[in-house]
Amino acid sequence: MKTGKVTRAFPFAFDGINVQHLAEGSDFPPAGYSVTDSAFGGLVASGYIEESKSGVPAAEQLNQDIIEAFDRKISAVSDEELKAIIARSGEPYSGNLIHAHLVLAAKQQMLRELQGATPIFSIDPNAGVTEQPLAKPGEATPPSAAAAVEKQKAEVEAANAAGENKATNQFGDPLPAGGAKPKSEADVDLESLKKDELEKLAADRGVDISAAKTKADMIEAINAGKSA
Repeated sequence: MKTGKVTRAFPFAFDGINVQHLAEGSDFPPAGYSVTDSAFGGLVASGYIEESKSGVPAAEQLNQDIIEAFDRKISAVSDEELKAIIARSGEPYSGNLIHAHLVLAAKQQMLRELQGATPIFSIDPNAGVTEQPLAKPGEATPPSAAAAVEKQKAEVEAANAAGENKATNQFGDPLPAGGAKPKSEADVDLESLKKDELEKLAADRGVDISAAKTKADMIEAINAGKSA
């Protein structure tokens, strides 16, 4: 039969009728009484009693106590401190920001260090791509807005560094290398151009307008040269 010590005073009816008030530090169950394992386990889990370890070898009990103390300590650490521990692996934490996930990753890093791995302290703990905890059970976990923005910026910078063309038309299709094409020759309004602009245009197109006397002659020569 499991036994323990009362850690928080509470009333208990061993026979289901007569209530006894159990004082802190008293034995549980008292001499002459017994309880089921499920009732005993429930009181241990609730923090009302602490199970006696008399049947466990001292060395094994010490190991269990160390594990339990370590578990309690690491579970009480803040998320920022946990991310700092994880970053000692050489990479910042990336994943869901649920506290239990951070605790697990921090434990894994601390175990690596205990096994001889050298911690790295030059990593920004907040540089990873993280996700916010689920709002409701079953919902997809969206990346945080900050992480999404940083990802987009990184993609743009990488594309620019590689010289890729990211310009698109109104339908979202990428434009040919060199960006948007200039207006075609047919789209040029010659009537709106000044004399020097007409001369430059004629020169660009290789049209001889030396015989032109007026603007109309110049336009006519340019159009004729385009049609040729």
